[in-house]
Amino acid sequence: MSSSFPHLLLLIDDPSEVVRTEVRKALLPLASEIADLLKIFPATPPQLQALQSMLFPWRKSQLLTAWPAWRTISHPLERLEAFHQVLCEFEFRWTDPTSLSDKLDQLVPDPPCPADQLPAHLFAHKLLGNRSEYYDPANSYLTQVIAQGCGNPISLCSILMLVGRRLGIDFRGCSFPGHFLVRWEGPEGLVLFDCFDGGNRLESGLTEELRGDLPLVAVKELVKKSALVEEIAGRVLRNLVAAYVRLEKRDYANLFDLLLKDLLARGKGRGSQVALREPLFGPGQVVKHKRKEYRGVVIDYELYHQDEGQPHLPLYRILVHGSPHVASAHEADLELDTGGLVAHQLVSVFFTRFEDGMYVRNSRPWEGSV
Repeated sequence: MSSSFPHLLLLIDDPSEVVRTEVRKALLPLASEIADLLKIFPATPPQLQALQSMLFPWRKSQLLTAWPAWRTISHPLERLEAFHQVLCEFEFRWTDPTSLSDKLDQLVPDPPCPADQLPAHLFAHKLLGNRSEYYDPANSYLTQVIAQGCGNPISLCSILMLVGRRLGIDFRGCSFPGHFLVRWEGPEGLVLFDCFDGGNRLESGLTEELRGDLPLVAVKELVKKSALVEEIAGRVLRNLVAAYVRLEKRDYANLFDLLLKDLLARGKGRGSQVALREPLFGPGQVVKHKRKEYRGVVIDYELYHQDEGQPHLPLYRILVHGSPHVASAHEADLELDTGGLVAHQLVSVFFTRFEDGMYVRNSRPWEGSV
């Protein structure tokens, strides 16, 4: 079977849908071997892109299977690294097989430098804040950040914390509104580092620009708090959802929104006894109620919702056609609808257009979403 791989690569972007369907069927049994096959039969960038897209459902299934494990790790920084590794394996398992752990090991200075000098060592020249393409999703994948030499605030701070761990330095995250910093309790007290700004060292009062309208007293209280790993993960996932919405990559945005919903719900003790699975419907899909005879477009959903006597299934929020109402319905009560456009006053607020039988969601959050 593996001998057919180079021939399948040549057909992967064939204009015929019939041919591409057959190629997809032939590639699926090889999916787990593709990383090794690409070392023998290198693919061009367009072929790699087509391969990623064609086997997105398989890659997604691998991510959903691997997803729960990182949350069971007791050590916070090990848990943070495992979280980032899961994301990197999903997106770059075929294009960059070097593990995140190996890439982080390569960033450790030899000889080691003092804690207060490590941020400048990493971020003055090696890793920069990506200001020109701030919303690029690559800024959220640590292996890609290290490879391209730039990232967003939370990815750069994650790298500092994980490299620091290898040197026995207790760096912590600081989830400041609109930004992300690293905090360190040094011999002289609390020190903050802005990894996005070259590892710049800050005092507890920050700068006037970072403080904004916040009173100095409130700022000093905020920077005393260390961000939990789950809080960091939530911010990374939000960044990915927003980035893919901007690119109108619906499948990616919905996938990371699912992971974010799972993370937040389980953090509140909901869904702890339920295996993660993808919901049947997603934002933008037009559905109809099997019994109540209304139709509408899904605006959002709660991943784990349970009323007494009901199975533990997602609960969907639906903009009802021909009505100002927003309905709630359990998954078992809904089915896809092919009736076309939905007339509701909020459709233009939360969706950009109607395409291929469904609406394209924008980045505006639905109030009250989980």
